[in-house]
Amino acid sequence: MEKKVKKSTAKKSAPRKAAKKQTPKKVSAGNGPFYVIVIIILITIIVLLINKFYEGGKFQSYFAKLPIEKTIPSEEPVDSTKDIPADSSSQDSSPADKKNVDNSAKKMEDKKIEDKKIEDNNDRNDKKVKEDIALDREVSLYFLQFDEKSEKVNLKTVKRKLSDKQILAQTLNQLIKGPSPYEEGKGYITAVPSHLKVRNVAINGKTAEIDFNNAIEDGAAGDILRKRIQQIVYTATQFEEVDSIIIKIEGQRRKSIGGDGLSISGPLKR
Repeated sequence: MEKKVKKSTAKKSAPRKAAKKQTPKKVSAGNGPFYVIVIIILITIIVLLINKFYEGGKFQSYFAKLPIEKTIPSEEPVDSTKDIPADSSSQDSSPADKKNVDNSAKKMEDKKIEDKKIEDNNDRNDKKVKEDIALDREVSLYFLQFDEKSEKVNLKTVKRKLSDKQILAQTLNQLIKGPSPYEEGKGYITAVPSHLKVRNVAINGKTAEIDFNNAIEDGAAGDILRKRIQQIVYTATQFEEVDSIIIKIEGQRRKSIGGDGLSISGPLKR
């Protein structure tokens, strides 16, 4: 009986030993805090590294922050022409630089010439405008007209527009040209010959010395010569600065004129 009991006891205890062998070993409760601390330290290190390499929203390479070793430049010969201006006349300047300088100088000179042409053209235009404006001065020319009622030849005026430049000489030249075709149709005639020339005009005080060529004596006889002188005197003395004239012929002052000896010695007035 004892042997049976021992056997059964041995049979019952065997499974218990097998169960003990299959049960896993439990983690010691004392190591738990250590692992937590390690994990926290690792997380902290990762956060610091992220903040270090990712600043301002831009990734900063670790290698970009490494100090860069400065390289010492090799000793090379200094180019003395490097700092010379492009327009220098140095012999060391290259042909291309000299060509550029010459081209620049030529362009500047051409621009000056062009500006000068424009300025001269503007001056001419301004002068022409001023001359056109000055053409509004009205003068009177004294011609002759036959009056059928009195059967006499009287002095009559017609108008012209001239510039102020040498107004007396211009007016006398217009008188010499004679009446226009329209004026001739109105009965205007002249005793002044068309080939008469005004050689010179000089004003002294209020007396104008007028030098004519010899044509002033052509056909100078009787009433024709008197009317001729009247036309000249009245036309010349219409201006405020002239109240009398002296007639010269070929530069010489004469006492009389024509075959009848018409006196022209003193200043002639209206």
